Amino acid sequence: MVDSKTGRAIPSASVRITSADSKVVAFKGTDRTGAFHIPFAKDRAGHKLEVHHLGYKKYSISLQDVVDNFVISLEEQAILLEDVEVKSKPMIRRLGDTLAYDVGQFAQEEDRSIGDVIKRLPGMEITEAGRIKYQGKEISNFYIDGDDLLDDRYALGTRTIPHKMVKDIQVLNNHEHLKVLKNKRFTDQVAVNLVIKADAMLKATAEAKIGAGLPRQYDAEVNNMLFNKKYKMLNVLSGNNTGIDLSNELIGYSRENTLARLGTMPINNLLSLGTVGVPPLAKQHYFFNNSGAINTNNLFNLKRNWQLKSNIQGLYNRSNQNFSGQTDFFTPTETVSFYETQKSELEEFIAAIRLSANKNVDKKFISNALSLEYEKENDWASIRSNEQEIGVTRQHQIRGISNQLEYVPALANGKVIQLNWFFNYGSKPQALKLQPGVFPAILNEGIAYEETIQRLDVPNFFTRLSSGYRLPTGEITQYYGVNISRESQQLSSHIEIEQNGLRRSALLDSAINAMGWQRSQYMAHAEYGWKKKRLELVLSLPFGYQRTTYNDPNYGLDESQGRWLLLPNFRMKYQAWREDEVDFGYNFTNNFGNIQDVYRGVIIHNYRSLSQNTAEINESNTHTVSFNYRLNRTFDMFFSHVGLQYSKQRRAAMLSQFVNNDITQTVLLPLPNDVHSYNAQVGVDKYVIPLSGTLKLKATWAYTEFQQLFNDALLPFQNTSYALEPQLTIKLWKRIDFAYQGSLQWSVSKQRDFPDFENSIFSATQQVGVPFYPFKGALLRVSGRHLYTRQSVQSYFNYLFIDSFARYRIAKWKTDLALQITNLANIKTFQTYSISSNQQAQNNYELRGRMAILKVIFAL
Repeated sequence: MVDSKTGRAIPSASVRITSADSKVVAFKGTDRTGAFHIPFAKDRAGHKLEVHHLGYKKYSISLQDVVDNFVISLEEQAILLEDVEVKSKPMIRRLGDTLAYDVGQFAQEEDRSIGDVIKRLPGMEITEAGRIKYQGKEISNFYIDGDDLLDDRYALGTRTIPHKMVKDIQVLNNHEHLKVLKNKRFTDQVAVNLVIKADAMLKATAEAKIGAGLPRQYDAEVNNMLFNKKYKMLNVLSGNNTGIDLSNELIGYSRENTLARLGTMPINNLLSLGTVGVPPLAKQHYFFNNSGAINTNNLFNLKRNWQLKSNIQGLYNRSNQNFSGQTDFFTPTETVSFYETQKSELEEFIAAIRLSANKNVDKKFISNALSLEYEKENDWASIRSNEQEIGVTRQHQIRGISNQLEYVPALANGKVIQLNWFFNYGSKPQALKLQPGVFPAILNEGIAYEETIQRLDVPNFFTRLSSGYRLPTGEITQYYGVNISRESQQLSSHIEIEQNGLRRSALLDSAINAMGWQRSQYMAHAEYGWKKKRLELVLSLPFGYQRTTYNDPNYGLDESQGRWLLLPNFRMKYQAWREDEVDFGYNFTNNFGNIQDVYRGVIIHNYRSLSQNTAEINESNTHTVSFNYRLNRTFDMFFSHVGLQYSKQRRAAMLSQFVNNDITQTVLLPLPNDVHSYNAQVGVDKYVIPLSGTLKLKATWAYTEFQQLFNDALLPFQNTSYALEPQLTIKLWKRIDFAYQGSLQWSVSKQRDFPDFENSIFSATQQVGVPFYPFKGALLRVSGRHLYTRQSVQSYFNYLFIDSFARYRIAKWKTDLALQITNLANIKTFQTYSISSNQQAQNNYELRGRMAILKVIFAL
């Protein structure tokens, strides 16, 4: 395509093929040489080729008259810009680092929430639990019209916010949450912002859902929301016994990562009912629940740019699970197996209150966030393991409080001061009771007894104070900071036994723990950044001293360790072409574990597992190198990314595991262990206009080498896994859509020195959905989920779950009537295979079976 006067090539011209009724059926932009190529296999009769470019006259020709290597000459045309009315806009627009998806053009008739739309956007993905990723990278913030109402618990928003309230979904690349630091420090974060329509801001909206069905099913919810400039709220009251897990909306996605960045490692639950995992199914199939939750989120934008926010959640849940399985452990000389059946019941209550106030403007950021958390769980289980009947009761509570204060002002000379203070305190008392008593040979000199009681508490306190001075101007930007942190953990535990109606301490010289553990860090931090045109580099050099002490008078233990630390981190980002991005990173980290790695007394984790340690501090260091290339073609609605990562971890201690048919013992021993990990992933997304849908393909590969000490044998392992995940959502005909999502996975585990020992598993999960719109306001959908598993030495498993859904919308009453039938084939048991290093498990789960529920959903 050339200029008719000068003969110069015309790039970025819009070339369209239109049908007889003027609908666009294909389009393409010219490249920098003025060339374009549009494949078109349909009958050309009645179709036209149109060319549009600002500053040139519109060009139009019958498609039948177009031949290959056809040269188009455009005539210049002066344009007087007056009032312009935009009747249509591109489906995806880019302005700088911001990408905007037009929600109305991507939404389908079957969609209700904004999460339904996000899952089909090219370049984006949303998991079943609600996590959002863009180009393989998890988002850092989820904004609603510029305000972070939900923090990192945004799954509630993606599920409840109607897509019809949202004008655009914006992806904010290279995002900086603190306005005072915008363009003043390196960032590669990605955030999402929902742009609310103007008319949706005018009044609050509310929706009620009432559902009942068989067998004895109920599902109810009331929500109300308002998103205007001064006040935002999203409040939900819900309850169900249909397998919907409401706890997903109370869990912060980045909480653990935040604590890790601050230097602390939360204590995990040390006591459990048994060894049951979860099946690779939608949770609604196997979650036997009775749940109720309240979730309130309110945000006020006050004068002088102050913002107040409260997030309050509460959940009550009672659930049960039936399970049976066989686990095999392999060594070159023996195979150890144990069988287990378990019927369990859980009762839990979770509450969280978060209150915050902040001011986020160009010259200053000040924020204080207070968080209170409480959790209580009571579990009961009846277990049969290798012909032994065991009753188990577990209780635990979590009580925690944390507060973070930040103050980041910009000075008159353009420099920035950063101050931050964080503290967190939590306790976790736990108790485990087993009847009859377990491990009599270890705990009671070989004499059988009635009950074992393991009690344990692990209070934890962490605080960190940091200050910094940032010089954001000049060819090399600089940051200098210092921070001091202090962490204290206490582990108290003891084992009691009950014999002949009397309780006493176990007959074991290591049945108690009374350990105190402290760690202090004194760090200085220097950071240097350099940016020129499309290239940006940053080098961080944290340097300092760390001291760890721990003691337990029961074992004459009083140890300390001092370490000088240098933790370099290098990142590079290059803007290739107009939209592509290349990034490279290297970082070195030291990890020293926590109190879980150094306690000496025995702890009973469940009815067949106990552990203790003989090693000192479990120090490890890790080198990680990563490379990512992200290719974007917004005009063509094509997105792809390639990621590579290698890490080498050297650990000072190794976990030794001893297993026989009755007991599993783990001990951390002072033996070095190297772990090498390789990962690669590729993702490709394309929106295809003729199909009115998105095609997605993701492939991953992972390889790990490590050693494991098992039954006194040192076993070197190689684990390899491959995954292929295709996905498409298209329109077959005017009233019929089609959706497919697949996950194909191959896993191989083998011992390097013993080629005959090799486990391999292939599993395939495929989902198909066919929505049909017979007439206005009606939707019928049939969906199927196929699961197939093949293991090298066992028979294969093959399951097909079929669900149906019907909905009729009464627009006049703003009401939907919906009938949902799940698991039409009434499958009530499910088997799985799993392998990891020298372990193989075959498990059987009880499923919910067929369910039918009728719902009425209406706007209030």
